[in-house]
Amino acid sequence: MNERMKVLKLLEEGKINAEEAARLLEAIGESESRKRRTVFWQSMESLSDMMSDIMGIIFSSAFKNHTATEKVEVSGKKKLLFKGISGNIEINGTDAYKFSIEKEGVAKIIEGEEYLLIKAISGDIKIGTPERIDVEIKGLSGDIRLDNIDGRIEILSVSGSIAGKGLKGSFKGEFVSGDIDLEYERIDKIEIMARSGDVALKLNPNAEAEVEIIAEHGSINCELPLKNVIQRPDYLKGVLNKPASRIFINNRHGDVELRLKC
Repeated sequence: MNERMKVLKLLEEGKINAEEAARLLEAIGESESRKRRTVFWQSMESLSDMMSDIMGIIFSSAFKNHTATEKVEVSGKKKLLFKGISGNIEINGTDAYKFSIEKEGVAKIIEGEEYLLIKAISGDIKIGTPERIDVEIKGLSGDIRLDNIDGRIEILSVSGSIAGKGLKGSFKGEFVSGDIDLEYERIDKIEIMARSGDVALKLNPNAEAEVEIIAEHGSINCELPLKNVIQRPDYLKGVLNKPASRIFINNRHGDVELRLKC
């Protein structure tokens, strides 16, 4: 039986009152948040070195014949994978069934049975994808732009800004530096871990989510009409409409801003 269930059982048995139960549940929540922060920042300290090692392995093979400016079209894939060292990437969901890739610099395109993998050493890349697609990005340096994507997005980035509009589905990101600015139409789940840089999230007024924000060395500005609010200078928790999904943001050195989409 976990700690929360133990408290609820004590309340049910009449061994504690409602006020005491509320205090205990809040203390348990704070303890869990501290544990998550400790584990996360221990892993983030070595993220840059880890990414360098990964990229060294990824690009150990020769990239001959992959340096020219090129436009490629691919069909029938359900997931886009991108692994890059430097350069900006733009991904735009469309009503087309195919992928359209415009690349510059040193990059290689690999087709799997259900996925498309792009490995880039340098140069900017623009990708048109089906709107319903899962995206996974691992990058050392460069800005990332994602628009009109309906699916699961996962990003691991050391340096560069992240921006997106017209997004639907889930987002999971771990970032060392760079600002994050996302606009979501529909939320399944959002989890953002950032070491430095500001985080801005704009939501559809009809979005339903439990919201938990930690800004250890920054400010929290929330314009959402949250219910059941728990708030301190570095912490905010509440519910937007209904707790049908979850938004968790932990930003160590930077501000967090939550707004309704106009």
